[in-house]
Amino acid sequence: MATLNRSLASKPVTATRERPAGSIRFDLYVVLLSLWCTVGLFVDGYAHNHGGVDNTFFTPYHALLYSGILAVGLFLGITQYRNIAKGHTFSRALPYGYNLSLVGVGLFFAGGGFDFLWHSLFGFEANLSTLLSPAHLLLATAGLLIVTGPLRAAWQRSNLPSTWANLFPVVLSLLLLLSALTFFTQFSNAFSHAWGYIENVPSRERGYLDVLGVANILFPTTLMIGVLLFAVRRWVLPFGAVTFILLVNAIGMLALEWREMQQLWYVLFAALAAGIVGDLLLHLLKPTPANPLALRIFPFAVPFVLSLVYFLLLIMRVGIWWEIHKWLGVSFFAGASGLFLSYLTLSPALPEKAAETGTP
Repeated sequence: MATLNRSLASKPVTATRERPAGSIRFDLYVVLLSLWCTVGLFVDGYAHNHGGVDNTFFTPYHALLYSGILAVGLFLGITQYRNIAKGHTFSRALPYGYNLSLVGVGLFFAGGGFDFLWHSLFGFEANLSTLLSPAHLLLATAGLLIVTGPLRAAWQRSNLPSTWANLFPVVLSLLLLLSALTFFTQFSNAFSHAWGYIENVPSRERGYLDVLGVANILFPTTLMIGVLLFAVRRWVLPFGAVTFILLVNAIGMLALEWREMQQLWYVLFAALAAGIVGDLLLHLLKPTPANPLALRIFPFAVPFVLSLVYFLLLIMRVGIWWEIHKWLGVSFFAGASGLFLSYLTLSPALPEKAAETGTP
């Protein structure tokens, strides 16, 4: 018996080019660790926006962010090592979708070194420069690779029942994706900047604020509906998912400018209203390629409702200097942007070959 055990122990592991099977539990571990990173990102952003960051790379806010990235990297790296030991090849030792996440971890730490070097050469950024710094954009790219791993994994699975238990990693990953996009475009976001609509500004400055006010609505709602269309094209999201994504993202964006926005916290009800409308439309209309009309109504209604309710809340509570032509028009424009994006998600059917050649 001892001889047999030694023989089995010394038996070489059979190499395989098959990937290890993924699972919802694995997705959940990765997305929760990615949430750690994203919370660190927003805490660091809050510190930057409120003057809580000295001219040094080594801050507790960076520590929170980088420790989250390290946790994701350790989880994926240990999984990679164990699966290689089981016979999986290096390039196929992680479940589908997570190779790019592991690349993202490496790229993030390389970007951190680049960020440190950038600060040494050109000084520390402030305000808009912080978001547009090449080093920080490299970090953003790496972060997107990390947090979208569960989306890539779930994309390959068929027949996932539309329940929170099955799709929570997908929903949370969608939230983190949207939050990363809106974080790095926070300079143009209505939940971070509302005072431009309500302050009594000189007329000579209103042209600039008009343009900024339009961008504050169109920029984030276009990102929002793009993420949602990507999701509904592939999954039947559980009821409440749209509300969860929109409301939590709005809370995060408002918190980034809390000192400025705390008295206007009630604008969060705009995200809540749009989320409820989105969930009801998904539940009642069930937009699919087989139901293209619903796939047009949903992306128009959600940003339109969000923008319209946002302005109505401000008008009722504090008043705005924008005339109805502007706030109603930009709300419609937000809906139209979503509608046009839906044609990228589901284009009209191509004509038959006979019709292309003019054959009757």
